[in-house]
Amino acid sequence: MKLKTLSLVVASLLLAPTAHALQVATGDAAANAPKDASPDQRPVKIKGKATGEDAAHVTKMQAVTVTGSLIPRAQIEGPSPSVTITAKDIEQKGFGSTFDALRALPIANGSVQDGQFTGGYTPGAKTVSLLGLPPEYTLTLLNGRPMASYPLAYNGGTNITDIANIPVGLIDHIDVLTGGQSSVYGSSAIAGVVNIVLKDHIEGTHLNFRMGGYSDGGGENQRLQLNSGTRWGDLDISGGIQFEKQTPIWAYQRDYIDSYYDDPTGKGAVPSRTFLRQELGDNKHYVDPGAATCNSLSYLYGNTTAYSYRSGAGLGHYCGTPNNVSYTTLSNKETDINGAMFLRYHLTPETQLYSDILYSYSNPTYSGGSPSWNQTFYNQTSGHYETWQRIFGPEEVGLDAKDQHVFTHSYNFTVGGKGPLFDTGFDYDIYFNRSQTSLVRKSTDFLAKNGVDDYYLGPQLGTDASGYPIFAPNLDRLYVPIDRALYNSFSALNRAASQSWNQSFSVTLTNPSLFALPAGDVGMAVIAQRGHEHFQNRSASELADEGFFRGQTGSTVAKGSRDSTAFGTEFQIPLLERLTANVSGRWDRYNYAGEGNGKLTYKLGLEYRPLDTLLLRGSYATAFRAPNMFNLFSAHSSGYTTNTDYYQCRLAGFSSNSYNDCPQSGLAVLSTSSGNTKLKDITAKSFTYGFVWSTADNALSWSVDYNAVLIKNEVRTLGTDEILTTEANCRLGVSENGQTPFDINSPTCQEVLGEVSRRPATDPISPNAVLGVSTYPINVASERQTGIQSQVDYRWRAGRFGDFVLGVSYYDALTHTDKEKEGDPTQDYLCCANSNEFKSRVSGNLTWSLGSWSSTIYGQRDGHMWNHTGTAKNLPPWIRWNGSTTYRFNPMASITFSANNIFNKRPPKDITNGDWPYFDVTNYNALGRELWVQMNLDFGI
Repeated sequence: MKLKTLSLVVASLLLAPTAHALQVATGDAAANAPKDASPDQRPVKIKGKATGEDAAHVTKMQAVTVTGSLIPRAQIEGPSPSVTITAKDIEQKGFGSTFDALRALPIANGSVQDGQFTGGYTPGAKTVSLLGLPPEYTLTLLNGRPMASYPLAYNGGTNITDIANIPVGLIDHIDVLTGGQSSVYGSSAIAGVVNIVLKDHIEGTHLNFRMGGYSDGGGENQRLQLNSGTRWGDLDISGGIQFEKQTPIWAYQRDYIDSYYDDPTGKGAVPSRTFLRQELGDNKHYVDPGAATCNSLSYLYGNTTAYSYRSGAGLGHYCGTPNNVSYTTLSNKETDINGAMFLRYHLTPETQLYSDILYSYSNPTYSGGSPSWNQTFYNQTSGHYETWQRIFGPEEVGLDAKDQHVFTHSYNFTVGGKGPLFDTGFDYDIYFNRSQTSLVRKSTDFLAKNGVDDYYLGPQLGTDASGYPIFAPNLDRLYVPIDRALYNSFSALNRAASQSWNQSFSVTLTNPSLFALPAGDVGMAVIAQRGHEHFQNRSASELADEGFFRGQTGSTVAKGSRDSTAFGTEFQIPLLERLTANVSGRWDRYNYAGEGNGKLTYKLGLEYRPLDTLLLRGSYATAFRAPNMFNLFSAHSSGYTTNTDYYQCRLAGFSSNSYNDCPQSGLAVLSTSSGNTKLKDITAKSFTYGFVWSTADNALSWSVDYNAVLIKNEVRTLGTDEILTTEANCRLGVSENGQTPFDINSPTCQEVLGEVSRRPATDPISPNAVLGVSTYPINVASERQTGIQSQVDYRWRAGRFGDFVLGVSYYDALTHTDKEKEGDPTQDYLCCANSNEFKSRVSGNLTWSLGSWSSTIYGQRDGHMWNHTGTAKNLPPWIRWNGSTTYRFNPMASITFSANNIFNKRPPKDITNGDWPYFDVTNYNALGRELWVQMNLDFGI
């Protein structure tokens, strides 16, 4: 089915229940409603004193363990705000994956790097940022147990948990709890906890197949899910498998970002220098190739290569194209296979042995653009220092020449037993858990010897006094396209393996009725854990350390292990008939490399119910994050990054709107870093208070909560681009937009100036040019964040007109500040150029169920943002609508049509952003409208 046709079908089916309603004359549609009602349709229970039937119902409610507490309880709402997402929510609201649903939560308002960020370190991984805080401050759990960290370093310097391969079909629900939770779960639970709970009990067999794609092109995808469960005597077996495949989305498939001519600043496009020869020195200039030479190359990059010109000192004519950026992927090519099995053997009705295993395989493939080569050298033939450059077009080397593959295998395994501990009143849960992620990154890179340098420049004839290589090249080769065979001859596969795993043995004892107080029973839980964690990261092949690959003088290498021990306890104390306290404390210790940190955290939560329908709640907690493995164990490493010398560019009069025109842009800068085993724990305090109110029949509920988080001893490792930006600010005394002063004698400026090395002023080619940047992680920074979150849910049974479910969620960040070091100015992360998060987000959904039909409309509004230069908060809100319609043919079969971004809304236009793709890829995406059709089969076998 073509996507345009599918688009019309989806739009019409979203309105299909309206037509059906006109045909309903009698009867109650609720009687025909699907039996698998979502949690949105369950009553919200607020504990209080009840009478009559309500009292009987409350006393029969089964106590369950909820996220944020070790003690089973009968009430879902606790002292800290939480959000629950079900697998049905994900499907109904038009989300394609677990990540999409979590990323859309209003409380996940921070920026994150995903598949669009192909120039980063983790385009194959996905994560979320709660409360605008760094992703590593969110603890991600699977069935309440930790997951292994992703073995590649997020943003080049920290560990995250990858949620890209959590199969939707195996999810029961996801709990997202905000605020410090270290007193229950340990390290990393500063911004909150994401607990992904899988279906450990499945009845019957369920099969669905989904296919779809994007109306603007690319991203065609298929997904097959099969889940089943049965019982053999005392053994319960449940499990499932999910297979998913997707083609890539290329920038050339989005006509508003497929060329430098799409630059919204109005300064005019500057084509890339795909063929360049530049003479350096006192008479610096581009060597004019002539229009005829460029015309013979015009077929490259889709017939866009032309005789081009850059104005300015040291520039001139060359052969170039504005379209080389279009051969970058916006969404990965990917094949995913996920499977899970859950075993439950019942020794007695109350005692069971259990085992859970989840396995995932994925091979995300992405491209950061066309392969390129350049070399600065002394040309013995011409008697000049020169730079030669080539960017190889897809007509020469193919679309996949610079593909990067990340083959990933992950598993999470648990075996344990639980039940009553004799007649003590305690229940036990003893388990061993191991989680591991292994990956192999493969890319094609140029050889250092007998490769591209030899092809274009011939043999090296020596090195001059300033360290520049000497060649006598053959000019005839520079302006002649190559082919794939030649490209392969001076390239090789760069293969690097990385791995991370953690394992732990845990014992938990719980007693919801330890002893009685006048107001009720005191509940208690204790936990003891012993764990081991290992991390091994390599960004490039070991051959890179030996200089095998061109331009790679080394690779990022991190390897280390640590042990952990933890003891914790929790009490649920009814202080008064309507006032309950939750008190928890936990001590964690990590040991590694002859070092170690121990941390005690605690939490006090209060729940007051002055009315049966009103809960007032609040909490105060301390939290921490142990130093991440990459920051601890990164060996001395080096590699080249492409950067701009902001100091020299700003001195020459260039700005954010014109850095691409600056001769000191696009520089290859050697960046070095190392780990630090002396790092201390990052510490935090969090505070929440709010209320939950509902009507007596629970048809309408409303919650509002305030949060505050104060973080100290944050670890900072400045990136190369950030260091060069700060260096320019320090040398010039002010930020580029003129709003923030910098003191060159401040601690930050003095440290940054020492991290940048430059060529001497007497260099014959590039006086004062950046040679390299070095840095390492230290505990220096502090951060403070506050905000308000709110949720409204309403259910209405309208008789023969069907059932309606309405939900609205909102988050507003009130403050978010950061201080790099004592003595430095406080940075406002909600203002100006510092802002990189949505201050406000709101989402809403409306579901209408009528007979065999069910339709959902979901809308999301991401608030105003500051422009690229930080001079005005004038980017309009980004508003998208999703939708789905399901028709159930019979109890066994149904069909679902769904759409994401129905109106194909693009990222807001920013006329100050001259950096391709001209929007912030950590907040917005250019994927556009996605459409699916899904067939569902439910067998009672």
